[in-house]
Amino acid sequence: MNKPKLLVQSALYLIVCELAAFVIVMFFPMAYQSIGVGMSIVFGICSTGACVCLYGDFAHKAGRKAGVKDARLEGVDNSYFGFIMGLIPTGINYIFVILVYLSKFGVVSYDFYPWYKTLTFYFMPWTYLFAPNTMVDGVSTTMAAVDLPWYGLLIMTILPLTFLATCYIAFYVGYKNYDMKAKIVYGK
Repeated sequence: MNKPKLLVQSALYLIVCELAAFVIVMFFPMAYQSIGVGMSIVFGICSTGACVCLYGDFAHKAGRKAGVKDARLEGVDNSYFGFIMGLIPTGINYIFVILVYLSKFGVVSYDFYPWYKTLTFYFMPWTYLFAPNTMVDGVSTTMAAVDLPWYGLLIMTILPLTFLATCYIAFYVGYKNYDMKAKIVYGK
């Protein structure tokens, strides 16, 4: 198992998630204006679900390969490497969250919240639950980081853990060679 290569791939998968979420979220503003908050939940589940599927597939395949290689070697157990793989995208997302916190509390004078929404398209629909864009003179504007409510910061803090949980669980399931299809479909 080439661990450094897997860690780089784990970081690069964020770009793939960003692109997948962009395609999903492209129609979100139109649906949000006509239907409302319900679309935040629907699009949030879809865009975050796309990331879970992409990272889950990547981590599961890596875990399966690692499990086969480690089965040949006696005493080697890399079943928890998915946790380390998940730390990469989670850590990158927490950099964005920390910058929003710094903007919120005035440590940094620059408002990083609009950049947060752009850099994390996969979480953007969830941000509309606590800070929707508003129309000013026909232009959509984002709420300032200073005005973000505490529960919005809490949601932004919890969301990146999705990557950590997905990578860990998918890698572990692949590594241990559990047949989830049989367990779910056939109850075995």
